[in-house]
Amino acid sequence: MQTQNEVKHPSILEKSAMSCVKCAKCVPTCTIYSVNRDETTSPRGYLDLADAYAKGKLLLDKQLKDSIESCFLCTTCVGQCPMNLPIDVVIQRARVDIAKQYGIPLYKKIMFYLLGKRSVLNIVFSMGYYFNPCLFKTDNGLKKMRFKIPKVGDRVIMPLHAKSFLQSYHGLIESQNTNANQKRKVGIYIGCLSNYNYKNVGISLLKILDKLGIDAFIPKKQECCGAPAFFSGDIRNTTKLIKKNLDYLVPLLDDLEALLIPEATCAAMLLHDWSNALAIEHEVYGNDNSPYIKKLAILEKKTYMASKWLHDHTHLKTLLQNATKQNITITYHDPCHARKTLHIYKEPRTLLQNFTLREMKDCNVCCGFGGVTIQSEQYHLAKAVGDKKAVNIEKSGAQIVSAECSACRMQIDDSMARNNVQAIFQHPLELIAQSLAL
Repeated sequence: MQTQNEVKHPSILEKSAMSCVKCAKCVPTCTIYSVNRDETTSPRGYLDLADAYAKGKLLLDKQLKDSIESCFLCTTCVGQCPMNLPIDVVIQRARVDIAKQYGIPLYKKIMFYLLGKRSVLNIVFSMGYYFNPCLFKTDNGLKKMRFKIPKVGDRVIMPLHAKSFLQSYHGLIESQNTNANQKRKVGIYIGCLSNYNYKNVGISLLKILDKLGIDAFIPKKQECCGAPAFFSGDIRNTTKLIKKNLDYLVPLLDDLEALLIPEATCAAMLLHDWSNALAIEHEVYGNDNSPYIKKLAILEKKTYMASKWLHDHTHLKTLLQNATKQNITITYHDPCHARKTLHIYKEPRTLLQNFTLREMKDCNVCCGFGGVTIQSEQYHLAKAVGDKKAVNIEKSGAQIVSAECSACRMQIDDSMARNNVQAIFQHPLELIAQSLAL
């Protein structure tokens, strides 16, 4: 057990806590506080606990560990805070100390190892696809789904494929509509869930780019963005993946107009949390990450969420204006990493103009995914938040719920199945491709 004298004093913990004016603007909108009404798991409560721990007044015991790991990292508090305090980074920093003191659970070690071994993970998911009929049952109540949703007990799991997106599509994919005098080329960073489970997201993006006359380059050796490890406090595995990605991707950028990411979580990792992770590793282990910070600055200049780039840098809006209106009602969920971290929410709605949009109540409230720890060790919290989202989707009367995040998709599909909500989930890129009859 760590003693008070052994506790280090990370500056991010103390500085943020000292800057908090205790105005409580963050408390009513906090995702975890909405579930348990416990001040110790409100944002200002976390800051007080972090400050006491950093000053050696509080031990990192099991109770503090459970409190810190109950945060959904939705960053709602950061947007509400008049001081714009990086409360999410404080939580991330504290979780690194938790991982150091208590270790990483075996199931997470296996997961994070596989996320860094693409060739092995390909085999694992392929085997899952072939053995799926033997292992999982399907929910007969979801007859309107376009694919069967496999379940383990009461938990919905993601669809599986024989081959991943990167196994099926990689390298240069030239548009059949390219103007030889105005050739454009972008890269695609697909994200693990779209790579292995929701392949049609990447396929839809390829179809849209082809229609726009834009070549796509898909780097075959791209790695996981590191989000699962980062949100669990495994800073070593996180930065290992960051550095491998930067070493591989940055040299490719000179030949690309942009690097597109169809996943909000992955986009937020590259554009927001990679720098935080490198800074935390430097603080904890003293690593000189300055070469990678320079590489990251280069990457950030060309990295976009797919909807943002398509909206701002192509004539997609014009194509959609000339497309057939869809007699389908949709509602839109704002992923936390898109709206709160990257401030992207208007663009996907504009690109879904051919559908009838009915905004659900609290469309910008967290769906309750929360990361690996919430989905495994704190699943009761994910259920409590997800049930509210499912009710709001049903009350909207929409046939389809959409969000530019496959982590939200996994959580919302699970929540809708549990609450017998008959809407289906489709990614905005899938709906755009459908609207263009691609």
